[in-house]
Amino acid sequence: MFSAFSKAFAQVFEGRFQSVLWRSLALTAAVFVALAWGLSALLPTVAVTEWEWVNWIIEIGAFGVFALVTFILFPAVATLFIGVFLDEIADAVEQRHYPTDRPGTEVPFLRSIGQSLRFTAVVIGLNILVLPLYIVMIWFPPINILVFYGLNGYLLGREYFELVARRHVIESDVLALRRSYGRRLFLTGVVIAFLLTVPIVNLLAPIVATAAMVHVFKRTARAGFGTE
Repeated sequence: MFSAFSKAFAQVFEGRFQSVLWRSLALTAAVFVALAWGLSALLPTVAVTEWEWVNWIIEIGAFGVFALVTFILFPAVATLFIGVFLDEIADAVEQRHYPTDRPGTEVPFLRSIGQSLRFTAVVIGLNILVLPLYIVMIWFPPINILVFYGLNGYLLGREYFELVARRHVIESDVLALRRSYGRRLFLTGVVIAFLLTVPIVNLLAPIVATAAMVHVFKRTARAGFGTE
């Protein structure tokens, strides 16, 4: 697993990676800028009382909630857009590290969008469900952290693996490999979730995660199909 991430980081400054990076960052930034604009437009209609200090507390609280929501939803939104450019990253990794392997089949654009939207909805929905737990457990950081990374690690490991695997094998094989190597994929997902929450690094994380998962898939596929 660590070898996979090491190889992914080593390739991140290649031209094809950079092209995807800037496009996915622009789209991700646009989503959160739109959310921030919507919040700033909504606040004047909500934070209006006779006491200025109350209005100030409401505004600070609202932006605090926005920061928390941004932190929680960044992995889902970033993965939504990286799914659109998945084939470009996967092709670059396979051409450099696995030139003799059969190349992956590009996932149709509409199917890729559908898969990414479905995953994003699941991540957002589950994180919203556990949001009260995040808030209640704010005084118990270890539990908060375990819940966040456990939940998102499972989801991210599963989704990135399935996105990559579908380029090479049929759905039944994707599910069989995922079940056989669930622990490895979970740990990979936890690393991805961690990278997505580290400032600056989180800008590169979706691309690094995709590239690393290509390496993880190659290893699990060869072991699972007895070709190692």
